[in-house]
Parts: sequence; structure tokens; C-alpha cells
Amino acid sequence: MRSFGVNIDQSLHPSKPFAPPKPTSANGHGNTTPTARIDETALNEGSTELDIQWEVVENYQDAEEGESTWTLRARDQPGLERAQKLIQTAVDHAARMTHVGFLTLPDRSVFPRIIGSKGANVTRLRNETGADINVGRDSDTIVITGEAFPMHTSRLSFDSRAF
Repeated sequence: MRSFGVNIDQSLHPSKPFAPPKPTSANGHGNTTPTARIDETALNEGSTELDIQWEVVENYQDAEEGESTWTLRARDQPGLERAQKLIQTAVDHAARMTHVGFLTLPDRSVFPRIIGSKGANVTRLRNETGADINVGRDSDTIVITGEAFPMHTSRLSFDSRAF
């Protein structure tokens, strides 16, 4: 917003993180975590199936209640209008992010196969789905926030040419 010459003051700041924490079990009832499989010839040749876990939870189930007033101060009207449009776009996008998925891998050595060359797979998935994909530097879990959609298969596949 500062690039538009706009400063924002909020009356309240959230105290909880933006996404729910990774669940400790698939449904909170002690059941085992579901597994996923990545189909790729080079990955599976001569190796056993990797221990990959896929968990999905509803987003905003523990969201903070209340309202916050945002005060926007701008150098000029066009900057203010651009800031308001960006904020509304972000609010609309966040409203569509109904679920959070946690893809946990046994170690980070498999990440390049999922991320793709220069992030090509992640970029393609973001563009095709509109999901937010967060590949952290300190975790073996990729966090995917997006709209719920029916899952017709339990197989994840990635184009091996991108590796």
C-alpha cells in the first residue's frame, strides 16, 4: 500500500495465525492420518512408497470474532481507490479459502519434485486452482489454502519433465 502512498491503521490486530494449525490426527478422533501417493517413475524406481500424509481441515473454524476498523490515509484519490480495490480483492479471495490442506513429506529431499523447476508446478497449481501454496523453509509440510472441491482420486501426479 505504501507504493500507492497509502498508510493503514487498524483498530484491532489478530492474535491468532492466519491458518489453522496442522491437525494431530485426521479427524480429531484418534484415527490414523490418511496417506497419499505421488506417482512418478523416477521416484518409485527401486524404492518403496514414501510416507506422505495429506490432511484437510476447514479454515476459519477457530477464527477470532469481532470487527476491526481500518483507516486509510492517502496522498491522493487515485492511490486511495487502488488501495481500496486491492483490499476488497484480498477480502474476496480470503472468503473463498474455505479449507487448508497439509501435505507432509518424510523429508525435504522430495520437495524439488513437487515444486518443479523454478517453481513451475507450484505456479501452475496456483494458476489453475487459485489456491495459496506455502512451501516453508523449516518444515516438511506444504500448506495449501483454497476452496473445497470434490476429490475424485487419491493420487497426486506431477509432470516428471518439469524436474
